[in-house]
Amino acid sequence: MNKTLWSFWGLFAAVGSVWAAEPAQLALELDAEGQHEAAAVEFRRLALAEPAGPNAAGWWWLAGQEYAQAEKWERSGRLLDRAEDAAPGALAAPTAWRRAENALQEKDWTSATFHFDSLRLKVASDDLREFAARGSAAANLRAGDAAGARQALADAPGDLAAARAAIDGYASRRDKKPWVGGLLGLVPGLGYVYSGEYANAARSLILNGLFMWGMAETADDDLWGAFAVLTFAEFTWYSGSIYGGIDAAHRHNVRRLDGAVAEIRGERRLQPDFSAVPIVALKFEF
Repeated sequence: MNKTLWSFWGLFAAVGSVWAAEPAQLALELDAEGQHEAAAVEFRRLALAEPAGPNAAGWWWLAGQEYAQAEKWERSGRLLDRAEDAAPGALAAPTAWRRAENALQEKDWTSATFHFDSLRLKVASDDLREFAARGSAAANLRAGDAAGARQALADAPGDLAAARAAIDGYASRRDKKPWVGGLLGLVPGLGYVYSGEYANAARSLILNGLFMWGMAETADDDLWGAFAVLTFAEFTWYSGSIYGGIDAAHRHNVRRLDGAVAEIRGERRLQPDFSAVPIVALKFEF
């Protein structure tokens, strides 16, 4: 399910829109095939063929979008700069959105917050203002600022009860301490139990127990070669129990934060609508 939200630069003549779709056919096919860097190159070629203006800005923006899809965040930012230079102010909202999402991927929480807040100021739609507020709140929470996350939602439109509850729930609990997980891992499996990974805990306990049993049996039978092999294997698994307890605590903390962020952002995501390129249009997908 999707809903087109806005397009930019006003209305073009029907003939003009048909003409615009033709040169972009290869770029759109490459995008559909997941060849995003190649699609970006095609959009750049189209941009270079245009004089400065709305069409050129659209091609540059689309190239920046494709680089973002290819996880080339810095290159995406440079193309967004060129889109803004080609037609200052024409693509303020979609550019703010793309920069915000890029910053999230780069884990630059301060920049992500700034661009989501900027997006909220650039749009009039309640749906978009809610989306921007959710993005800003998520970036704040990832930065460890629960108060800032609450503030981002304070005057936002929409039903945000679940998002606020996610922030409160996250802030009311504490992260697991990796050093505690490692210390508990001295008892095989206990470090995993600390972080709620019960299947890993059972596996660690069973395997360490089997190796210890094997060591005892081979020692009783004077099978010192087998004893040495089992001792080396047990040392490996026992060390794994300690480091596993540390890693399990880290994984727990990541899962906890990711779960809260997912609840804050909700199910709707913005995506480009390629039906009228080079007109830049975005739509919600559910």
